[in-house]
Amino acid sequence: RVPKDPAKPPGAPERERKRAKEDKQAMLEEFRNDWPPLPDEASASNSDYYFNSYAKFGIHEDMLKDQVRTGSYMKAIMGAKHRFAGKTVLDVGSGTGILCLFAAKAGAKRCIGIECSDVATYAAEIAEKNGYGDVITYVRGKVEEVELPVEEVDIIVSEWMGYFLIYESMLDSVLFARDKWLRKDGLLFPDHARLYMSAIEDADYKEEKIGFWSHVWGFDFSPMQKMVIQEPLSDIVDEAAVVTSSMCVLELDLYTCKKDELDFSVP
Repeated sequence: RVPKDPAKPPGAPERERKRAKEDKQAMLEEFRNDWPPLPDEASASNSDYYFNSYAKFGIHEDMLKDQVRTGSYMKAIMGAKHRFAGKTVLDVGSGTGILCLFAAKAGAKRCIGIECSDVATYAAEIAEKNGYGDVITYVRGKVEEVELPVEEVDIIVSEWMGYFLIYESMLDSVLFARDKWLRKDGLLFPDHARLYMSAIEDADYKEEKIGFWSHVWGFDFSPMQKMVIQEPLSDIVDEAAVVTSSMCVLELDLYTCKKDELDFSVP
């Protein structure tokens, strides 16, 4: 039998348990209050599948961890500090704001990011956390619909490239922003783009992607092959599988190209 603690008055254990329960409840409420609300079903970022996909953190994690892509932008911007110093920069499709941060670090006087998804809220917090809250501003909405707090910008930066360069890309929006806000002798980062094509031969891969439909759970799904073979795939190819030289099938000068040039065919 445990002797009673004379230092504790009667009912003390019960009050301690009650206090502990209240503390836990308070912590839970604090956690709930800090948790961001679900996006409005009717909001701009949810009414469009493309923009809604950029409200998910995973896609931003993948892009930020892409050393080649993000590293190339960092080198291009930080290597041209003399061009960014004191300038007004527009980032089309700014996401978490990494390009705005590079531009601000390079000495830009003002950075404006246009972002349609809910991640714009976090991008503003990130800018504030890193000491650029007075330099970087985010405008929520689609490029074609928003109004900027300036009449023109000196530089437009954008990570607009999609699969196969222009598939699901934001280049249409970049060209719109160029024509509307970029000053006459302004700069584009990037300003040129090329799409190359090579042929590969990989029987195992073909069997995995095409032959698979010949026998699915004991059934013949071969009619699907006609559709599957027309659909492009984004994947990593072993260098040994490349059996031809590379050929440039599309070259774009972003200073001069027009939207209708993005629909193209190659003989």
